Amino acid sequence: MKGIFTTFSLLVLFSAFGQSSVIKGTISDTINKKPLINAVITLLSAKDSILQQFTRSDVEGNFKLSAAKKSDYIIMVNYPGFADYMYPLALTTDSIFDLSTLPMTSKKHLLEDVVIRQKIAAIRMRGDTIEYNADSFKVREGASVEEMLKKMPGLQIDKDGKITAQGENVEKVLVDGEEFFGDDPTVATKNLQADAIDKVQVFDKKSDQAAFTGIDDGSKQKTINLTLKDDKKKGYFGKLQAGSDLNENWNNSAMFNKFRAKSKLAAYGVMSSTGKTGLDWDESSKYGSNNSMEYEEDGGFFFSSGSSDEFDNYGSFSGEGIPKSWSSGLQYSNKFDRDKQNINGSYRYNKLNNQGAGNTVSQSILPGNSFSTKETRQFFNTKDRHAGSITYDVQIDSANSLKIKGNTNSGSQNSFAFFNSESSDNTGNNVTNNRSTSAKGTNANVNSNLLLRHRFKKPGRTMSVNVDQQYKSTNTIGYLNSLNNFYFKGNSIKLDTIDQKKVNDIINSGIYSKVAYTEPIIKNLFLELSYGVRISNSESKKLAFDKDHLGAYNILNDTFSNHFNFNVLTNSTGMMWRLNTKKVTASIGGDVAFANFRQKNFLLNNEIKYNFTNLFPRASFMYKFNANSRVNIRYQGNTNQPTIEQIQPVRDNSNPLNIAIGNPDLKQEFRHSISFNYNSYKVLQQRGFYSYGDITTTTNSISTSETTDTSGVRTFQFINLNGNYNGYAGFGYNMKIKALDINVNFGANLNTSRNINYVGSYLKNQLVEVKNTTNNTGYGIRWGMYKYKEKKFDIGYNGEIQYNISNSTVNERLSTKYITQSHNFSVNLTLPYKFELNSNVEANLRQGTELFARNNVVKWNGYFGRKLLKNDKALISIYVSDILNQNNGFERTISSNIVRENNYVALRRYFLLQFVWNFSKTPGGAPTAQ
Repeated sequence: MKGIFTTFSLLVLFSAFGQSSVIKGTISDTINKKPLINAVITLLSAKDSILQQFTRSDVEGNFKLSAAKKSDYIIMVNYPGFADYMYPLALTTDSIFDLSTLPMTSKKHLLEDVVIRQKIAAIRMRGDTIEYNADSFKVREGASVEEMLKKMPGLQIDKDGKITAQGENVEKVLVDGEEFFGDDPTVATKNLQADAIDKVQVFDKKSDQAAFTGIDDGSKQKTINLTLKDDKKKGYFGKLQAGSDLNENWNNSAMFNKFRAKSKLAAYGVMSSTGKTGLDWDESSKYGSNNSMEYEEDGGFFFSSGSSDEFDNYGSFSGEGIPKSWSSGLQYSNKFDRDKQNINGSYRYNKLNNQGAGNTVSQSILPGNSFSTKETRQFFNTKDRHAGSITYDVQIDSANSLKIKGNTNSGSQNSFAFFNSESSDNTGNNVTNNRSTSAKGTNANVNSNLLLRHRFKKPGRTMSVNVDQQYKSTNTIGYLNSLNNFYFKGNSIKLDTIDQKKVNDIINSGIYSKVAYTEPIIKNLFLELSYGVRISNSESKKLAFDKDHLGAYNILNDTFSNHFNFNVLTNSTGMMWRLNTKKVTASIGGDVAFANFRQKNFLLNNEIKYNFTNLFPRASFMYKFNANSRVNIRYQGNTNQPTIEQIQPVRDNSNPLNIAIGNPDLKQEFRHSISFNYNSYKVLQQRGFYSYGDITTTTNSISTSETTDTSGVRTFQFINLNGNYNGYAGFGYNMKIKALDINVNFGANLNTSRNINYVGSYLKNQLVEVKNTTNNTGYGIRWGMYKYKEKKFDIGYNGEIQYNISNSTVNERLSTKYITQSHNFSVNLTLPYKFELNSNVEANLRQGTELFARNNVVKWNGYFGRKLLKNDKALISIYVSDILNQNNGFERTISSNIVRENNYVALRRYFLLQFVWNFSKTPGGAPTAQ
C-alpha cells in the first residue's frame, strides 16, 4: 500500500478552492463484515486519470472527499491484501453524494466481477519500465510468448522473431531477470507458453557498472523481462509438439522447465523442415563475414577479418531456401549462500541444412547510361555449432563483488553455389558471367569477462576493474571457377577464365582492461573517471592458388593473395558528469582514445604504421513528467576508422565485374547522432502514446568513387565526402474502445537518407564523372486492432502502407517510386465439442516500377483441430501452410545509384498432422494435463 500511496502522491494536483460537491461512504470487508481502517480512497478524473483528491478511512471505515467541478470521476480504493475497488461516478449537481458501503474483497476470495475490474491495469509505468499485464492480452490456449507479444501496444515482431519496442530493437530477452539460453532471445519467445507469464517488462538494461554504482553511464540494451507466475515457479511445465505429413515435411519440438526453490532447469529440442531453426536472428555474425574493424564504445578496436568471397553467404536461414534444422539446449541457474552467489549456464547445439535458388535484377544508374544485370543462382550449405556460456556472480561482502562471464562456440560449414549473370547497357555492350564457388571450413570463438567492484563507505564513491578477453578463428578452403564473356553488339570481344583454390586462415585475439572511479560531488551530482588499455592482435592469411601443369593448385597468385599481421594498441581515458534526481537524469562527457596501428605484410615484406586520435563525446537527458510519461534525449559522437580493406585491399576476383582499389590517404569519419524517445500511458484509460526519432550526420564520410567501363566492369575506390546523413522518426498510439471492447492502435514512420558518391562511365570513349547525390525517403502508416471473447474467438488485424521514393542526380529521369502494403489478419474460433479453427492471412503487395514488375503475395495458413485431455491442454489438428500456394521470397533494396530486386525460392504449401501438449505440475497438486 505504501508504494501505491507514494505513486499517487507524486501525481497530486490539488483543486482545493471552490469545492461544492461532497462524496462520502464507508469501506467494509465483505467477508468478515468489518470496517477497514486507513484504506486509501482516491478521486481520479475519468478523462485523463489525474488524481483530484485522496483521503483515508477512519476507525469506522468512513471517508469524505470534495470535488471542485461537475465532471466524470473514478473512485479507487486500495487496501493491503484486498483487490482494488473501482467505482465510476458522474457529478452533475452540487450536492452530497452518499455511496453508502463500498465492499472490498480479499484477494483469496476474488469474485468474477472483481477480476474483470483488475484487467483495467493492462499497462503500467514502473520507474523506467513499461510493464504489461500478460493476462490482459488474451491469446489462444497453448499460444507462445511471441504470439502474445504481437498483441501488446508498442511491440512489433518481424518474420524472423526480431522484436522492436517503441521503435528500438530489443537486444535481450530475460526470464525472471536472468539470461535464458545465452544470447538467443527467440528460445524464450518461441518456446515458452504465454499462460506461464505474469508480466512483460520492457526497459533499457543498464551495464553492470551502472547497476553497481547507481549512476547511468549511457550504456544500455533494450531488454524484455518475462516474469513467471508464482505457480509456474514450483514444479515443472513444458510443451511438446509433433507434426508430420509422413513424407518430407516435419516440425517437432519440446520444451521443459523445472523449478525447485531458487534453482531452474530448462531444456529444449527442435527438429524441423519448416523454417523453425532455433537460431537467433543475428546468427550470421556469429560465424564471421566480411573484413571489418569492430569499434568498441570505449575507443578500442578489434579487427575482424573474414572471407570476402561468397563462401560465407547464405550461412543462416532467413526465409531463402528450403531448410532442415536441428537444435537443442540445456539451461541451469541457481542462487545459494543466502543469494550471495548466483550461477547461470547453458549449452546449445544447432545444425542447419539449406538448399535454394533465386534470381536478382539490378540497375546501375550512370551518367547518360545505365547497366542492367540479371543473375540466377543455386546453392546448398550445411553448418553446425556447439555453444556454451556461464556466468558466476558472488557478493564477497557488503563492499566487494565479483562477476565472471564466459562463452565459447565452435562449428563447421560446407557450402556450394552456382551463378549465371548477364549485364547490358544502352549502347550495345554486354557481358555474361558463369561461376561456381565451394567452401569448407571451421570456426571457433572464446570470450571471457571479469568485473571486480568495490564500494567505499562514502555513498556514491566506487571503483571497478573490468578485464575483457576475446579470441576467434576461422579456417576455410574453397574453390572458384569463373567464365566471363564480353560482347559488343552481339560479337564476342574478350574471354576471361578463373580456376583457383582459396585458403583463408584468420585469427583474432585481444585483451582489454579498464578502471573506473566514481565520486559524489554534491547531492545527486557525480563524477566518473576511467582509464583503459586494449591490445588487439590479428593474423589474416588469404591465399589464392592457380593450377600447375599437372593440374594441382600449387602456383601462388600474388595478385589475389595476402598474408599480414595487424596489431593495435589503444589507450583511452574518459570523464563523465552525471546528475540523478527524481525527475531528471542527465550526463555529459566522453572519452578520448589514442590508437597505434601496425600492419606487416609478409608477401610484400613491408610494414605500415599509423596513429589515430579518437573522440567520443556523449550527452543524455531524461525528464519524468510524472510516473506515466517521460522523454529521453541522447547525443553521441564517434569516429569510424577506414578498414585495411579500404586502405589496402586484397583484390577479390570472386566477382570479376566488381574490382576494388585501395586509398592510403583515406581519413577517419566522424558521426554525430541525436535521438529522442517519448512515452506516455494513461493506465486507467488504457491509452498510450510513444514517439521516437534519430538523425545521424557524418563528416568526412567514407564513400565511393566508381567507374564502369564499356564492358560493364565496375572499379571503385573509397574516398572521403561530406553531406551524408540518415534519420528516422515515428509515433504510435493505442487505446481501448470500451463500448466495443476492442483494442486499436495506429502510427506513422518516416525514414530518410542522403548518400553522396562519384559515378563515372564512358560515353563515346570519353570518361564522364559526376558527383551523384542519392536521396531515399520512405513514408509509412500502420494500424491494427484485436478483440478477444473468452472461449469464443480471438480476432486480430494489422496493416501497413509504405511509400518509397529514391532519386539520383546522376540521372533524375530514372527516379524510383513505389508503394508497398502489408496486411495480416488472424482469427481463432472456439467451436462446439472442443473443436478449434485457426486462420492467418498475410498479404504483401508491391507496386511495379520501370525496372521491377508488380509483386503480390498472399500467404494463408490455418489449422482445424480438437482439444483433448483435462483442461484442454492438448490439441490435435490438421495444419496447412500457404493454402493458396503463393509464397515466394522477395526483397527490394536501394543504395547509392543502384536499385536491386531479389526473388528466391521459399517454402510453399505443405500439410502437417500435428499434436501439441502443454503440461505442468505444481507441488501438492495433480498434473494439469493428463
